[in-house]
Amino acid sequence: HLMVRSNMAQAALQSHARQCALAGALEGASCTLRSAMLLRTMRCVRVARPLGSRGIFSMTAPEASGAGGAVVTKYRITKPFNEKTTWDDFMIALPERDHLAKTSKEVPVFLRYLKLVCDKEGRTNDWKEFMARCKSGLQVENDAFITVDELLTVMWKNGFSEQSRNAVQFTFGSDYKFHYPELAVLFDLSEEDTYKFCLRTRMEQSHIGELDYGTVVRKGFLRDHWIVFGTGVFLLGHFPFFNYVFFLKIFGTGVWTYSVWSLANRYLGNVIRRNEYMALQKTAHDVKAGEDAIIESMQRFANDARALTCLKEFKKETQEKLTTYRSALVLEQQRELSDRVGRQLQSIAQFENTVAASLQALLVQEAASKYRDAIKSDKKAQDTAFDFAVSSLAGKAPSVDPLTSHFAEALKSLEKVDIASAKPDPNGSIVERVAAAYQKKEADFKASFMVSATEAAEVKQLAAKAKGNFASLDEASLGRLEELYSTINNRMGFYATHEKELTKVAETGDAAGDSYVKYVNEQLALTQAKIKEKRLTAFTSAFA
Repeated sequence: HLMVRSNMAQAALQSHARQCALAGALEGASCTLRSAMLLRTMRCVRVARPLGSRGIFSMTAPEASGAGGAVVTKYRITKPFNEKTTWDDFMIALPERDHLAKTSKEVPVFLRYLKLVCDKEGRTNDWKEFMARCKSGLQVENDAFITVDELLTVMWKNGFSEQSRNAVQFTFGSDYKFHYPELAVLFDLSEEDTYKFCLRTRMEQSHIGELDYGTVVRKGFLRDHWIVFGTGVFLLGHFPFFNYVFFLKIFGTGVWTYSVWSLANRYLGNVIRRNEYMALQKTAHDVKAGEDAIIESMQRFANDARALTCLKEFKKETQEKLTTYRSALVLEQQRELSDRVGRQLQSIAQFENTVAASLQALLVQEAASKYRDAIKSDKKAQDTAFDFAVSSLAGKAPSVDPLTSHFAEALKSLEKVDIASAKPDPNGSIVERVAAAYQKKEADFKASFMVSATEAAEVKQLAAKAKGNFASLDEASLGRLEELYSTINNRMGFYATHEKELTKVAETGDAAGDSYVKYVNEQLALTQAKIKEKRLTAFTSAFA
């Protein structure tokens, strides 16, 4: 009996030893697996580069440039935060297609490249269908892609020509990502195959990808909290020293506090990150606005060196231009004076031609009228004219024509008389009638082109009243003198510079500029006064 019990104990010990050995082996394997996973996790740790925006310790990270700020994943890798997505290692998570986060991608460069490829391969319909698909943006999974370098490697392995690889390399940037729909239409493959290839490529590299949070997250965290609470109450209720005070006031309050903290943390975290992102955007906008203002201010001094060079030559150039300006001003006044005198002389010549023509017509009319009067009242003249007419009809016209003789005598009578000094009489002889018409035309000519004695006397009177200071004249006298100046100069065809030709400079609205403009206008007013004084002095001195 003792031997049997001893054998049974020895068998039990051996069985226990085998179990311990198996458990040790399993535990060792488990430890090895955990160590391998930990090693992989440690290899996945990455250091963020300071590229994006300012952080707490004056460091920047591209992940912090999004609207949600940054989030630290379970692998201690910093990624952009989004309340609708989460991050995980594709090799460990093995996500389904529905688990991947989706986005809308703009592909203008790829469309142009695809157009060339489809035209060359005769796949116009494929390009049209893909173009219609991309009108509102190409819907793709964020991490189902391969890079340009990976695509070039695959093309080289599959025997694509160097020309094809160079076309891809020189068209797309090194940071461009080819998602599976682009690869499918570019190489005329099914999207299912390209999706699997892209995801496998990402998994082989232990890619930390973005997943849809609503799809992969465990639902009902409040339920889990209170299941823990209920399970704890049920299990710990039979242990000593665990009464209702612990369950309700300590354990229950702790679970409730944790639940409230989880909800508040989710809400407040989103609000804080959103406000921080808006503050960063505002700061960036203010910084850019300040930089633009600085650049604009610096551009004002871009030509300082050139301005100094021009300023050195300013005096010389100004003197040369003033000399040229004075010469041009004199030439302009000379041209204006010549034009006015020429027009006035043309008017005089035209008036004289008109007077000569009118006098000639008047002489013919008066001679004819006097001959008609003589025919009516003089019997001898009637007989002479009748005999001449009958002889002319008979073909025996005399050598002396009474009408021609009458006009010849009228002209001879005018040759012996000075019409300008003859006695004018509109109803008298031919000489008197012509003298009356001529003297009337002469009076009109003097009134139009000569200065009358009355006007000259009036100018002398006003000049004597002014005594060389025309500013002392009253407004009526000064106005009359200006009127005489304009009338007489226009009658003579004379031109002189008038102070009204110098106009005032308009103000700019700037205080510093307006002060200079005011000074210029004051000097201009003094110049106008000097021109007016000299102009009126020269005018009145002509009648002294």
